[in-house]
Amino acid sequence: MRAANSLFLIVCLSITVALLWSYNEFNAYFSQGKEYQVQVHQLEKKLEKEEFRNALLRNQLVDFQQSVAAVLPPNSQIKNDVANYDLKNFSSSLREPASVAQIDLSGTLFEKGKKLFKEQKYEKSIKEFRKVLEDYPLSRYKTESHFFMAEAYFLQKDYKSSLDLIDQMVVQYPDNDLTGFIMLRMGQISELNNRLEEASEIYKTVEVHFKNDQLRRQASSLNKTLQVE
Repeated sequence: MRAANSLFLIVCLSITVALLWSYNEFNAYFSQGKEYQVQVHQLEKKLEKEEFRNALLRNQLVDFQQSVAAVLPPNSQIKNDVANYDLKNFSSSLREPASVAQIDLSGTLFEKGKKLFKEQKYEKSIKEFRKVLEDYPLSRYKTESHFFMAEAYFLQKDYKSSLDLIDQMVVQYPDNDLTGFIMLRMGQISELNNRLEEASEIYKTVEVHFKNDQLRRQASSLNKTLQVE
């Protein structure tokens, strides 16, 4: 009898355990299902918002296109305007060199420098001549600006600066008469430094190399006054 009762209890316990296990499995399954349902619901809401926003953007785009269409001229006129714009740009690019030439202030600067030079304001005149050389390197006044700068330095007794500019003129404008005239200053600087033979050679070079009669006479006269030992 006891064995039968024990067997009955074991069977009941087994059934109870099986039921509890099944309950837990079903509960877990349905819990996961609820989670999936929540996620699906959230995705559906998000999709609805995206569709609404896209619809709104499409409406705004249509409104914008209509507004632009109301303002713009016909397509054929737009093509003509673009063609005209390109031609205007091409014409303006062709006129650019002329425009640059019109704002060349080197002549004004040179005349200002020469006026200051005549007034013996040598330092101020040098600044104007230097602007010509630095700002307008292709100016037709560059040779004269070089000459007056070298002469201004000579008259200020800044012989080193004067000689530097004279050397530049000899290299850049070897056949220009102004180079010959400023070389006479080079000879005089040599005289001041008691280099008489060197001065004589400079005067002879000017007399032989240049064709300007006045320049050659001055070079010959300076050379004759030298007392070469």
